[in-house]
Amino acid sequence: MEKRIGKIRDVARETGLSIATISRVMNGSAKVTEETRQRVEAACKKLNYFPNAAARSLSTNKTKTVATIIPNIEYSIYAKFISAIEETLSERQYSLVLAISNGDEEREFKEARKLLGMGSEAFILSGARHSPELYELLEGRNIPYVFTSVWDPAISTPMIGYDNAGLAYAALTFLKSKGHSRIAVVHGPVGSSDRISARVDGARKACDDTMNVTFFETSLDASGGKQAVQTLLEQDTKVTAILCLSDVLALGAYFGLADAGLSIPGDMSVMGFDNLDWSTEIVPPLTTTNLPARQMGRSVAVQLMDLLDTNTGLQSTLLEGQIVERGSVLDI
Repeated sequence: MEKRIGKIRDVARETGLSIATISRVMNGSAKVTEETRQRVEAACKKLNYFPNAAARSLSTNKTKTVATIIPNIEYSIYAKFISAIEETLSERQYSLVLAISNGDEEREFKEARKLLGMGSEAFILSGARHSPELYELLEGRNIPYVFTSVWDPAISTPMIGYDNAGLAYAALTFLKSKGHSRIAVVHGPVGSSDRISARVDGARKACDDTMNVTFFETSLDASGGKQAVQTLLEQDTKVTAILCLSDVLALGAYFGLADAGLSIPGDMSVMGFDNLDWSTEIVPPLTTTNLPARQMGRSVAVQLMDLLDTNTGLQSTLLEGQIVERGSVLDI
């Protein structure tokens, strides 16, 4: 026999509370006590009651839905970011809707239109490089949006992220401090992402007359990193360190060096950028730059909810990354 689905009036009758109080609990209001919240949640479970989000949006003109569009979800850094957003939103009964752009602005615009059709009240966008059509779409509907994974104080749009250029500068400087002066920098396509171009710019600024630094652009995957190392070894075997501006490229570098019969760090030092989950498990563990993905996800979620709930203004926030030294870089 199918269990009867309860209604909000049933919950009010069961708890002896008003429908308004039940609604405040369902909407995550801070104006109810923990004891009241527990009573309502227990009654909802007993009566098989679930709040109707569609009905709520009709009565309040709010969907409590936040959208995010990311380039891909293949790498764990995006998984960490999205997980932190979803966990934080759920604490206040908000929902997350997600789309993948594959780094294509036209696709990003089309996905944004779909997400707006689902009632998205705010947008989280990766990077600060987007199509004019997307800005026109969001601003024409007064939809707030925030940039993530980047930092540029010259841009007026609120952003919560990290300084890609500064962190890449610090990474190359770290290798120099370890005695490396002949360095290869392996990076993804500069034109595909403002995060990549910022990292390349930062690494270039760290170069000086005492160094010989060569840049290799390749596809942003392990096979691209492997191919870059193969090209590097054909051109210049005097390089002592490889700085990969993404951990997935560093993984490919490990493969390429292994195929060439070279050891890490004995024959070649390798440094990554991202601090993906597997970087501690690979042999040797990868020296890399940790990016605050979970902190960024939580911060952007809290700021957007505060904006939607209380009209609190968005504040651009610079998050710190750190070099994580492990076993893949030799001090020479």
